[in-house]
Amino acid sequence: METRRITLSLCLTLLLTVLAHAAATREIAPQQSTASSIEQELINLQKAFQDAQERGDAEYVKNAVADDFVSIETNGDSSGKREFLRDVRPPEKPEPLPVLYDFKVVQLDEDCAVVTYKAVLPGNQRERYQHLSDTWVKQNGHWKLKFQQSTLNLWSAHDLD
Repeated sequence: METRRITLSLCLTLLLTVLAHAAATREIAPQQSTASSIEQELINLQKAFQDAQERGDAEYVKNAVADDFVSIETNGDSSGKREFLRDVRPPEKPEPLPVLYDFKVVQLDEDCAVVTYKAVLPGNQRERYQHLSDTWVKQNGHWKLKFQQSTLNLWSAHDLD
């Protein structure tokens, strides 16, 4: 009985050693993206647009925004392209960047899609956790931002730093 227990223990140890070695030496395959190519294109476009805003690249933003653009702010106010561009300028000093995450794309047709995402805005802003929805339309072969709505994440609307 004791010999059987020792043999079983040795076999189990050998099996665990082989499995650990196989796990440590196997090549880990990269995760496959579940986003379609159009979804990934729009997510990349959204990130590039946000990056241009943070850098204050007014020319990029101007070219990316449709002439009849409408924005709905967290307080319910609306603005157009001119007002939106007025806020795009290079920062006077380096500032922490917002954290954007949880991107989703709802494709309405081949030339129109809504990109939704969440943002954590840095600093002492009271409205730092937001949900955003941006509607992109393809005009003359180029994606243009047509509509943007920012909504407060109510559970954090009055968080204090």
